[in-house]
Amino acid sequence: MFKFGKKVRESVGLDIGSHSVKVVSIIKDADKRILSAYNIKKIQQEDGKAVKIGKVIKETLEEVDIKPSQVNLSISGANVIVRFITMPVMSKEHLENAMVFEAEKYIPFNVNEVIMDFHILGSPEKGQMNVLLAAAKKDYVQSQIELMEKLGIGINVIDVNAFAVFNAYAAFNPISDEKGTAFVDFGYTQTNVLVTTGVIPRFMRLIQIGGKDIYAALAEDARISADEAEKKIFELFGKEGGNDVVSYPALTSVMDELSKEIQLSYGYFENKQAKPVGNTYYSGGMAYQPGVVSYCEKKLGIQMTSWNPMKSFVLAESLSKEAVDTIGSQFAVPVGLALRD
Repeated sequence: MFKFGKKVRESVGLDIGSHSVKVVSIIKDADKRILSAYNIKKIQQEDGKAVKIGKVIKETLEEVDIKPSQVNLSISGANVIVRFITMPVMSKEHLENAMVFEAEKYIPFNVNEVIMDFHILGSPEKGQMNVLLAAAKKDYVQSQIELMEKLGIGINVIDVNAFAVFNAYAAFNPISDEKGTAFVDFGYTQTNVLVTTGVIPRFMRLIQIGGKDIYAALAEDARISADEAEKKIFELFGKEGGNDVVSYPALTSVMDELSKEIQLSYGYFENKQAKPVGNTYYSGGMAYQPGVVSYCEKKLGIQMTSWNPMKSFVLAESLSKEAVDTIGSQFAVPVGLALRD
């Protein structure tokens, strides 16, 4: 029981992906953060497109008795653009006006059709400042708002997936600013790469390669459906003593391309910041596929470290530590969202 007089707040992070819906509920009081509930539910696919997403969201919440009046939501994909730019030093008010014109140089959308936000990151040289610019297409954001309105749920915060992952890690862990720290989130349709120095994001990239590409490669090679391929991967490689999934010849081209794109991302950061990438922390559902991480490690010549974004919370009595430890790495995005005020 919570002590009388303490301020108790529930915060819900909702990650609506293309493959699954994930939710995390955190209760915050003055002394601690309590993981009160979490859930993950697969989204049905028809002709390669997600269907009945509203129904899946409702079931995901109801199954673990989460009844939020509002949630923190994430966005990602081709409708979202993040850029790191350099601007002359100016006041925040003047910068807000200038960004309307500057944005046209950096985003591939009509500025009248996007919602923009920015954050000043610091000054690399006298008279200049680094600015993080984020833009999302208005119709995409509006579709997410309308989806939640139909469920009777408001939206408190909308964040970008990669920043939510970073927020989940930075909330409990120190980060060195002497080298770059990379966060790689292996998803179903894409892989997010974010590199920071200390708590300041310096580079972000969305790589359009994910678990679906592994399933598609196996499906084509074995002449089966993508759904069958998803099950077959774990039948062939997921059991103890099974083969490494990426030793299967049809899949190596996918993993080679993914590894190359991660390496290019690191190289860009290192050239721009004149600092090497030190630690790499990985998360996401694709990382659970046997051999994916070890293959990237071998190709990149680095060690990638798994982390559980749920381990720093006090667990509600209804939750199992063993279950949380087993799947926690998949929940970096909703945890980071739930930690937002």
